[in-house]
Amino acid sequence: MQRTSFVLILYLLLIIPAKAQDAQVKWDDTSSKTWPDAFSTVEIPSTTDSTIQKARFYASQQQSPQPLIVSLHTWSGNYNQEDPLAKEILLRDWNYIHPDFRGPNTTPQACGSELVISDIEDAIRFAIEHTNVDRSEVHVIGVSGGGYATLLSFMKLNYPVKSFHAWASIADLEDWYWESKGRNLKYAKHLEQVTTNRHQFDPAEARRRSPMHMDYDAELRTNAQLRIYTGIHDGYTGSVPVTHSINIYNKLLDEMYGETVYPDQSVSYQTIETLLTKRLMPVPDTSLALGSRKVHLLKETPRLSLMIFEGGHEMITPQALSLLPIEGNQINKKFNILTIGDSNGATESGWPEQMKKLLPYARVINTSVSGNTIGFDNLGRENLNTLKNIEAYLQHATDSLAEEKLDYIILGLGTNDTKKVFADRQDEVIKNMESLVQKIKAFPAFKNHTPNILILTPPPYG
Repeated sequence: MQRTSFVLILYLLLIIPAKAQDAQVKWDDTSSKTWPDAFSTVEIPSTTDSTIQKARFYASQQQSPQPLIVSLHTWSGNYNQEDPLAKEILLRDWNYIHPDFRGPNTTPQACGSELVISDIEDAIRFAIEHTNVDRSEVHVIGVSGGGYATLLSFMKLNYPVKSFHAWASIADLEDWYWESKGRNLKYAKHLEQVTTNRHQFDPAEARRRSPMHMDYDAELRTNAQLRIYTGIHDGYTGSVPVTHSINIYNKLLDEMYGETVYPDQSVSYQTIETLLTKRLMPVPDTSLALGSRKVHLLKETPRLSLMIFEGGHEMITPQALSLLPIEGNQINKKFNILTIGDSNGATESGWPEQMKKLLPYARVINTSVSGNTIGFDNLGRENLNTLKNIEAYLQHATDSLAEEKLDYIILGLGTNDTKKVFADRQDEVIKNMESLVQKIKAFPAFKNHTPNILILTPPPYG
């Protein structure tokens, strides 16, 4: 049955209004310490040694309990290092804390010590005491050295966290020492300082601080999820080879489930060799794209997953927060969506771009044009008349999707139809919209499958 859904919804720009953090980030860059004014600096007494550990903190303004995001700084950073997730936190109005946990990984007190785990636990409890946290929605996330700290937290943190998200993470400090030493990276010197507090390296101490050499505690992580992400070019263009993510995933898959429960979800030596030598999967085992990035490999179980995407040493923002298994996040939905709009949909921060953030696996084909109308030749131009161009928009979308089906067509039009120049033609607007919908339904490619049609009300103005 053909189905058209006329939906009056709040305009998406009112829900997620700010510009996305899409720029490439150098993930261990500690030079920038810019934070939105809403984030305060708090001091948290350590329950282990009574020292003061600082953190960047944001308390949700919502009356109902909100999730808590625990974002962990990178290898060379500290609590004050700029976090690209901060602006996204404000858009969602979630609780947030960015703890110090002994600062850069250059001393024995930092880098996976017992003090680090204690500091992260203290930060979580501080946030819970000082804001309205939904205690069933605590999530830990980090990239690079923060990914390493996320893995440490998964192995040792004594708090019922719902999910852990490790991006471009280090899993084995002994391996990483020699990888950094061979490429003359500063991290080798850091590991010498950490493991012996001088210019030597202690492999045994490095292993003691490595998630790869820690035992998985099933009781500690009951029902918790660990999601591991890495760019396929990391280690070539970045500082952490993808083998760290693969090896910790394989280890935990075995320890969490045994060899027989999910035998097809392990990463074979042959696959590892292919990934390292070719830096792609000749036949990807998934058609997913994450934030427009091709996904080369996806292995997943209900509580553990590994994703290798087209990219380097990075976290994909702003989609990273939409991947958290928070109630309401549509993280597993792979929608194909055609958006047709005016300038409100054509800008970098327009509603189709905001939708891409909220639906990380969706493919959004945006044909919005500034000045576009439902059915008038705005400025005397036929190309700004959707009714005259709808077949071309639909053909472009179906060609782009090849054999895949279009799930939704979202129309965000109407603002320009109310211009003064069209004041004496307002009785045509509803008829034009009806004609537009009928043309969409009658499009030949939709003979066996008509996409859902959603109509956005024009945004308020003035």
